[in-house]
Amino acid sequence: MKRTKLAARYAKALFEFAGELGQLEAISSDMELIDNTFDNNPELRYTILSPIIKTDKKSAILQELFREKVGETTLNYLKLILKKGRELQLDTICSEYVKIYKAYRNIVTLDVFSAYPLEKEALEKLKGKVAGETGAHIELKEHIKPELIGGVVIKYGDYLVDASIQHSIATLRKQLTDKSYQVNF
Repeated sequence: MKRTKLAARYAKALFEFAGELGQLEAISSDMELIDNTFDNNPELRYTILSPIIKTDKKSAILQELFREKVGETTLNYLKLILKKGRELQLDTICSEYVKIYKAYRNIVTLDVFSAYPLEKEALEKLKGKVAGETGAHIELKEHIKPELIGGVVIKYGDYLVDASIQHSIATLRKQLTDKSYQVNF
């Protein structure tokens, strides 16, 4: 919890600074790129989080990795985070910044998990329904997870709807093995 509060403060400060510079969208896409890079590359995360590797080496790695892909303000911010010894919070700061930006722009991320790719019509219908409920712009992310067997899991904001076969089987298994009931004779 403490880590998230600290990251939220750093993210909010960057958001306000980006607003003053008129670079909200640019820095938002930079932070999303950095966040996705950390999510998709555990080796990078371990390297940056390692207490053994010196700060200047970490800075060089991030500079080399993101120099061509992000703006100068974002690069300077990364240097500042490393200089202040806050590299442990870097991935959380990026995700917190993206959350703040999406809340500011009234964007809701709709994650749809299914065993197989869904038809475009079904996705658009689902997107329209969530947009009607939230009144927000919907960012749709489709995830293919074969372990769901069938059905769909929908997640947005604090809502989760699990209509997957995997969940149904797990619920049925729990009901069949639950021995908390008493038979009345």
